[in-house]
Amino acid sequence: MPCARALAIALFLTCAASARAADYYVSTTGSDANAGSINSPFASLVKAQAAAASGDTVYIRGGTYTNFAAPAASDATYNYGLNFSKSNITYQAYAGDSRPVLDFSALTPTTLRVCAIEVTGSGNTFTGFDVTGVRAGTLKQADNWRIAGNGNTLNTIVTRDDQGNGLYILGHGANNTIRNCDSYNLVGVASISAGNTDGFGCHSQGAGNVFYGDRSWGNSDDGFDCINNTGGSVTFDHCWAYNNGRLDGDKNGFKVGGFGNTGGAFPSPPPVHTVTNCVSADNGANGFYANHQPGQSAIWLNNSSYNNGSADFNMLEATDTQPGPTSSVPGTREVMHNNLAYLRTLLANLNESDARVADNFFNLPVSISAADFLSLDASQLTLPRNADGSLPDISFLHLAANSDLIDAGLDVGLPFNGSAPDLGAFESAPVPEPAAASLLLLALPLLTRRR
Repeated sequence: MPCARALAIALFLTCAASARAADYYVSTTGSDANAGSINSPFASLVKAQAAAASGDTVYIRGGTYTNFAAPAASDATYNYGLNFSKSNITYQAYAGDSRPVLDFSALTPTTLRVCAIEVTGSGNTFTGFDVTGVRAGTLKQADNWRIAGNGNTLNTIVTRDDQGNGLYILGHGANNTIRNCDSYNLVGVASISAGNTDGFGCHSQGAGNVFYGDRSWGNSDDGFDCINNTGGSVTFDHCWAYNNGRLDGDKNGFKVGGFGNTGGAFPSPPPVHTVTNCVSADNGANGFYANHQPGQSAIWLNNSSYNNGSADFNMLEATDTQPGPTSSVPGTREVMHNNLAYLRTLLANLNESDARVADNFFNLPVSISAADFLSLDASQLTLPRNADGSLPDISFLHLAANSDLIDAGLDVGLPFNGSAPDLGAFESAPVPEPAAASLLLLALPLLTRRR
């Protein structure tokens, strides 16, 4: 029978592909002259990538790797410690070992900038290791990760304690997922690179990039930055930004819009991003910032902002491609529901009063005080993650049982308890996680519907 024959062929091809998949191992005690097996591991990820093919898995044993003095690749601007140019390979920490640390401090800045890891391949998965040691020297910028491929996934990756940006998606990079990752204590050199050292950035011509469950804290520039992202929308879901803006950086928690106030070649149409269930606290400038986006910057749903230096929500837009008054105007096209802010300047540069901005802290008959919250200790945002890599269980900005902010929001299609959503990023009782971040891209008619 034709159907049975087709099924048999498909099963044969699946089994054959599975049989061809190989496992390779890298260890601090290995040698690149070895076979790459668990008992005879490689010493370097450069060698492991050379041996691996699509469908293979590279296991990284525990310990600290420092063998990055010679760049694996270079271009006109950067020396790269690693260049993952192949596709559909998994690189992950070996279960049961100590957490692997890739230390790039031996890669010295020259006339070229340093980037620890470049990903130009697609469909790769990276799980469970730290990147550190990147140095900027006297140059304007350095980077831990630069991702230009498509469909790559980073899980529980940490970039920390160095002078480079945590992670940038750029070029035509599209449909990449950055999940449960942390970037912290990334501080550029004062007056040289401090203002170019973000936790996470998406500056791509590609669409469909998602940041889910990520945290950015203690960095010298912004926590999350989308400046000059000309591609499709970027999704930020359940992400936290805390205490960013050390030294002389821009100091925003989420710089979600972004083409600056100097005019320029704005994309047509400009992308509209999505920011849901995010938290921004104690950052030096704005908590959530539209940054002169030409038109609507984002759909802002169920976010919490606390004690940021300039404004908790700053919806500054642009209406013209030229420098001048029309590149810095109050936002008139934002979509905002169920957002919450407390302390300092709560809202700036919003000139909108219709249903697109219904049911927020600033246009509901609610009062907000410290008594509404179980805790105002923002340092909880940096607590260790749960064993499965998910965000830690905290009480910061969770609503107290008697708060009038409970059930005060608008049903926009996200999970909630009670008769209506609570204001802010945290429901007053646990709700299931959405199956995928892409489910959060909601239709505008739903967003503007009143209860």
